Amino acid sequence: MTKIELKSINKSFLGKKALEDISFTVESGDFVSILGPATAGKSTLLRIIAGTLKPEKGKVYFDDKDVTDYPAQKRNVGVIFQTFALYPNMSVYGNIASPLRAKGLPGSEVDKRVKEISSILRIEDLMEKSPYELSGGQAQRVATARALVKDAAAYLLDEPLTNIDYKLRESMKIELKRILEIKKSTIIYATPSPEETSVLTNRMIFLHGGKVVQTGPVKECFDAPANVTAGLHYSSPPMNIMDARVVRKDGKSALNIEGRLELDTTHLDFLLEEDEYKVGIYPYSLFLSPERKGMLSIPMKMELQELAGSEMTVRLRWNETSLTMYVPYERFLEEKVTVFLDPSDFYIFSKKTEGLVTRYRPGRKG
Repeated sequence: MTKIELKSINKSFLGKKALEDISFTVESGDFVSILGPATAGKSTLLRIIAGTLKPEKGKVYFDDKDVTDYPAQKRNVGVIFQTFALYPNMSVYGNIASPLRAKGLPGSEVDKRVKEISSILRIEDLMEKSPYELSGGQAQRVATARALVKDAAAYLLDEPLTNIDYKLRESMKIELKRILEIKKSTIIYATPSPEETSVLTNRMIFLHGGKVVQTGPVKECFDAPANVTAGLHYSSPPMNIMDARVVRKDGKSALNIEGRLELDTTHLDFLLEEDEYKVGIYPYSLFLSPERKGMLSIPMKMELQELAGSEMTVRLRWNETSLTMYVPYERFLEEKVTVFLDPSDFYIFSKKTEGLVTRYRPGRKG
């Protein structure tokens, strides 16, 4: 296992910054996700860690040793990139065995390891096939097997489930988590999916626009998104964001949301520092029935229902505001629907900076 540390990493392509001042540490044995959209710079960052790409500025350390100038073959990492490439002149067996043969392991050991990993990934029946005979999902599993078959100091995975069909992807999440836990190695897993982040990993790095926005335990980050951008990316569908303004009257203050709902903020006197805010609430914090005491009931208009398996995304209209609710499927809804929410599930962001100010807590400071 290897501790990986990046200090002030910068990288540009054709004069455009892909990564800017990236610094973080992944402790030895950690299983960390890099969460971010397609343009965040995740693949570039993994290539710099792997040694297939050099940063323009900054340092990469493995166990406190500067490996910035080390080529990929000297870093002992297993890599699965989104744009995977298999050796076309080798069978599936040959592809998986290639890193072991390059190490000079005896044939019996190579055969044992190839069979073990192919069984785990359920590709035993593909061993004699050529890469051109494989589907996208099969090829991705072969690439995964090739990376995981060797005992690497660290494993870097760049959206390894992207090209696998939906049903297999769901089962592969469970399998992949089990496989990587068995490996007991340092693992960095890049994904655009907040669901994969929460299911597979315990710690995360949120990357956006080539910059680190937030790091920490997954639950802590999801419970306290650093800013509006983070809140929008930490759930699928994205967090609902609404405009709000501070209202002062008779020595008290309130936060008026979209001109439709007022929250008493007299106890949150620091909110008086600004006149306008953004208020966010996750789609899964809206309910069709009261889940606990103190919930507000709000009449809304149902605009669209999208059923996906046992769950349903509901698009709602609240006056001029569009909201999304994510609920278990029970029934299709009528046009008029009552939605329940807990005010303590509201996040208050600065309208000026879009940074998180506080999570609303009725009757308490901070």
